[in-house]
Amino acid sequence: MIKRRDFLKTSAATAGLLGLSATLPARAAATKGGHLVIGTTGGSAGDTLDPTKLTSVGHGVMGYTLGNCLTEIEEGGELVGELAESWESSSDAVTWTFSLRQGVTFHNGQPMTAADVIYSINLHRGEDSTSGAKGLLSNIADVTADGDHTIVVTMTAGNADVPYLMADFHLLVVPAGTEDYSAGVFTGPYMLKEFVPGERLSATRNPNYWKADRAHVESIDVLFVDDTTARISGLITGEIHIAGRVDPQSAALIDGAPGVHTENHPAAGHRPLLMACDRAPFDNLDLRLAVKYSLDRPQILENVMAGFGSLGNDHPIPPSDPFHAADIPQRKYDPDKAAHHLGKSGFDGTLELHTSNTTFSGAEAMAALFQQSAAAAGLKVDIKREPADGFWSNVWMQKPFVSGAWGGRPTADIMLTTAYSSEASWNDTAWRRDDFDQKLAMARAETDFDTRKAHYHDLQLMIHEDGGAGIPFFVNNVDGVRDEVKGFYPAGSFELSGMRVAERIWLES
Repeated sequence: MIKRRDFLKTSAATAGLLGLSATLPARAAATKGGHLVIGTTGGSAGDTLDPTKLTSVGHGVMGYTLGNCLTEIEEGGELVGELAESWESSSDAVTWTFSLRQGVTFHNGQPMTAADVIYSINLHRGEDSTSGAKGLLSNIADVTADGDHTIVVTMTAGNADVPYLMADFHLLVVPAGTEDYSAGVFTGPYMLKEFVPGERLSATRNPNYWKADRAHVESIDVLFVDDTTARISGLITGEIHIAGRVDPQSAALIDGAPGVHTENHPAAGHRPLLMACDRAPFDNLDLRLAVKYSLDRPQILENVMAGFGSLGNDHPIPPSDPFHAADIPQRKYDPDKAAHHLGKSGFDGTLELHTSNTTFSGAEAMAALFQQSAAAAGLKVDIKREPADGFWSNVWMQKPFVSGAWGGRPTADIMLTTAYSSEASWNDTAWRRDDFDQKLAMARAETDFDTRKAHYHDLQLMIHEDGGAGIPFFVNNVDGVRDEVKGFYPAGSFELSGMRVAERIWLES
């Protein structure tokens, strides 16, 4: 394993080879057996097991229950091998060679080979792909095999983050040629028993799972319970063993109830107000600035998150990231500045803010607070509360003003590439600048840490000054856990142990 900052300093900087072991942190002996129930969010009737269609944290939990990626983000942001045992790069970070783990079989008994890995990566790269990983892989020139157990990834330009890209939850490995995903054939810890889109995934332990110290329970249900009250109630009554995305208001209730507790950890996720910059009225920078200056960030953080987070500054890189631009002045609530920019914009109508608590449990409350604080600047806001089912397909990236929810990403480059590069499938502010794309490419290829940090500073400043996201806060990941659940630990940027909770925890008998 290697710490992230050390990886950034050494990756491709030494002519060299970078091979990382897949050794995992030592854990207490696990109890085997039992049936585990996970409560998560983000399901809809249109869900599928196709990795290119995964969008939510709940989808990630579902995907990692069944499948594996080439690499994995462990506790403390450490990168370890998963289906790749090791990797090495050329000195310019253009060519990456991954040595694949041998002896891994799919749920149908078929051995995993380089052909399967290549097919799985290429699923997300096609011209017609709408995968959330497409933007991450856009500068891959080719993926080839060097025998049955080695792949070579060639980039169009250097990218020091390639091993981190391969941990993205979309990049689950499937058998080459798979087009029908209803059978749920992957390499992961559990095998599909039943899948009811938008409701639940049921699975049983994979008897041939290659991780001997993982997948402890015999069977699992992943339940999609978007209603916060129902999810927390199920946790307290014992119908659910572990629940993600606990709202801060429920945290005290959980910690005060017998047999349950919360796990609260700082994270990189954020909850933006998203303005579509490619259409009226938000193609006007002054209106975007009016919105940003109308956000009373401390009030939102305290009232919506009960302090379970940290202030945001209208860019998506959190203070914990080594490339965070700490010297950008914190934007403060200023109704006079907001009114000034509103007047310059010429906008005199009412903004319709589309929101739903399916994004996060405080989304509608945040919208109401923004509506009140914006009124002091003369900015009129009408709140449109949308139904949970279909929000991500019918509202997000469809309406011009939407409350959103982003989980953090393991590196600054992955976050910026996923959500802000011009060609990103998930550029949900439709903000596009050629100079941003060029600077992002420079940062991605740079192997000197300090030079790279300077590039990322400039990129954050561009978004802060000009972008379409008002970001009032970064969230803590708060999970509700029954006391009989053992082995839980935070990992990566997402709740539920980086969405990998299914294979990591066990039930005390």
